[in-house]
Amino acid sequence: MGKPHIGGQAVIEGVMIRNKYVYSIAVRKQDGSISVVKNTLSSPAQRYKLLKAPFVRGVTALIENLVLGIKSLLYSAEVALPEEEGKKNSKGRSGIIMVFGLVPALLLGVALFMVLPNLSTHYLGVVEKDNPFLFNVIAGLIRLCVFLLYLFIISLMKDIRRTFQYHGAEHKTIFGYESDRPLTIEGVTSFKTMHPRCGTSFLFFVFFITILVFPLITVSLRMIYSDFAQLPLAFRKLITLTLHLCIALPLIASISYELLKLSDKYKNNFIMKVLIAPGLLLQRITTREPDDSQLEVAIEAVKSVLQEV
Repeated sequence: MGKPHIGGQAVIEGVMIRNKYVYSIAVRKQDGSISVVKNTLSSPAQRYKLLKAPFVRGVTALIENLVLGIKSLLYSAEVALPEEEGKKNSKGRSGIIMVFGLVPALLLGVALFMVLPNLSTHYLGVVEKDNPFLFNVIAGLIRLCVFLLYLFIISLMKDIRRTFQYHGAEHKTIFGYESDRPLTIEGVTSFKTMHPRCGTSFLFFVFFITILVFPLITVSLRMIYSDFAQLPLAFRKLITLTLHLCIALPLIASISYELLKLSDKYKNNFIMKVLIAPGLLLQRITTREPDDSQLEVAIEAVKSVLQEV
């Protein structure tokens, strides 16, 4: 049996690492020191076995990781970008502002990955009413291209590049842990920045599978309700978007999660290597070679998680 899995994510000037029971966030402060905080995880999956079932655990893990990821980002922002002394009493208010700042980000995400692909497909001359399957396949391909372009553009930003370096540091340190190497800069620096269990690979699976699943939603709607195509366009889009987000996306996330688990379990299988290859290639954008100071932060996060609670 292999070692218990650990995972994590890059945060602002730092790394968050977690296992099943605890998580740790290590952040480089402006004075050069490293702040490390460790907390226990209270997962509903530990109390309800149903949430660990295949094709259910994927949705559970997605929600948990989103919540933990946002919490970790907020904490890292407070540590790496401290407020001025006179503004410390507004700390709670600034946290609320950051949370509400996610709303326009979510709206932008819907516009980029839902609205833009549909509009682009329409202007290519493909009419959803006449050929819903083809329309959604083309929209899915455009969605994937938009995602790749989005990653490339943000990778050009200096702050994002630093975060991608911490992402690479996270992967190198996890590789070192999994390979029984000393958790030192010298012990982990030789590893690659691309890791097969990375969330980037998960996202690629999600975007790819939407190309296959989203078209089936519209086709199924027409089979269930023959007059669906006669409904007003805005009403059709609202129904389709709701089904995509509330039904199809959780299903797609579950399938993607199971594929990621399988690819890790059978990592030496040729088919699995082919399956994860696009995700590893994509990590050439989302990870960068870290410097020693960034590796040091990632190592501290991993060491903290591995210590007894």
